[in-house]
Amino acid sequence: MNTLKKIALAATAIMAMVACNSGSKTKTSETKEDKAPTEVATTLPAKTFDINILMQSALEGKTAAIQEALDNGFDPNTVDENKRTALMLASYNGHNEIAKILIANGADVNLTDTIHRTALMYASTGPFLPTVMTLLEAGAETNIQDNEEKWTAVMMAASEGQLEVIKALIAHGADLKMVDVDGESSWDFANSNGHKAVADYIKSQTK
Repeated sequence: MNTLKKIALAATAIMAMVACNSGSKTKTSETKEDKAPTEVATTLPAKTFDINILMQSALEGKTAAIQEALDNGFDPNTVDENKRTALMLASYNGHNEIAKILIANGADVNLTDTIHRTALMYASTGPFLPTVMTLLEAGAETNIQDNEEKWTAVMMAASEGQLEVIKALIAHGADLKMVDVDGESSWDFANSNGHKAVADYIKSQTK
């Protein structure tokens, strides 16, 4: 894949999260079609919840709705048809309070969706250092790669120029020498997208 096209897709692939998320954080290009088969949670909580509404609530930062659901038996590791959790959706928009609540109630920070992306990968696309730190402190793994492009959290942060996020990821073991399917590293992601300060910092950390 052409590097510039790939960089433009790095964060926008996330926008296939839920069918009703058109009002969420705006990105600049089209997402890759999610080719994974439809899958729903195999076990629902004792009380029936509208999963789509709850996932949308997480995406939009509706803390009270998530807390009420948890108080009524909602399993924080319930997944939507793309195996995305409320934690992934909240993390994508940097809703740190929701992330903390979900983790405190047993959300697994290292669950992966159908394309093998984690809450940390989603959080790393934005200027959401508090959320990134919440996930890292809860044990989020930094070097998980997705199963399509082999992107990592630090590659996604580099593509969006998120220097402080990159520093946090490095401090928690992110490998800057890992490459994607095209053999390109985090430095390539930052450099190709015009984030010179980020590219220079990554270079300084890989000598």
